[in-house]
Amino acid sequence: MENILVFVNPRARQGNQLDTDIKNWLKDQGYNVLNSSFDPKRDKIVDIINKHHQQDPIVLVGGGDGSVNEALPALVEHKLPLLLIPLGTANNLARSMEIPMDYKKALELINKKNITPIDVGVANDIHFVNVIGLGLSTQVNRLVRSKWKRWLGVFAFVFMALKVVWRMNPIRVNIECDGKRHSAYSWQISVCNGRNYGNGLIIHEDATLFDNTLHALSTEVQKWWHGFALIPSLLTGKFREDHPVTILSGQSMSISTTRPMKVDVDGDIKTKTPIKLEVLPKALHIFAP
Repeated sequence: MENILVFVNPRARQGNQLDTDIKNWLKDQGYNVLNSSFDPKRDKIVDIINKHHQQDPIVLVGGGDGSVNEALPALVEHKLPLLLIPLGTANNLARSMEIPMDYKKALELINKKNITPIDVGVANDIHFVNVIGLGLSTQVNRLVRSKWKRWLGVFAFVFMALKVVWRMNPIRVNIECDGKRHSAYSWQISVCNGRNYGNGLIIHEDATLFDNTLHALSTEVQKWWHGFALIPSLLTGKFREDHPVTILSGQSMSISTTRPMKVDVDGDIKTKTPIKLEVLPKALHIFAP
């Protein structure tokens, strides 16, 4: 009987209802659920994983990219496999790995035993699997409430972005990537470990979670509304030379600003500039199709 830890975010869509359904399904399949309950207000995922890691459990996370981020340090340290049930708003890791959005189909991956190693990013010693952001995304993630995300989905981010961007000014940033330096005024800097970020955006058409590379995109339009012209390219990861963006790729980066600025990590504000970034090759193992 294989052991499994189950962390279903009750704030995610249908989280409370699905927690029982998921555990019952696992028990019917012969899995031993080690933790009887999980309350994110009281429990820390890393503490529970650290407590049970010697039992070599599979770690199931039902939630969005932020929920996965909470488990990342322990998953990487103990080399435990992740079974992701996408219940979040953007679900960028699931998109990149083509994990089914239907929770029953995602659960079935556990029996197929196809575990894939993927890269993990590190920003100021904080692990991330998808993206760190600086600028507009930080303001949006700071202000969007959980209940808005639950009820409005991606539109909660769109509405908040339109509300805050007109009050913003571009940020003076200095980026160093594998020895190359770039300075600019930017509205948004996104650094991705994988392919997908935001809400359906693609950082680079060739980016993957297996390329041992971080991909940075700096949006440097003169006026914020000029950014609307970039939407087709943001959705495909294909940019022209005349586009007001800067794209940098490498194994390590550093970003500094004139004054300390907050930075969001997989959707939650967790650090501030200056930032040092690196990639850990094949540091996370995940069930995939």
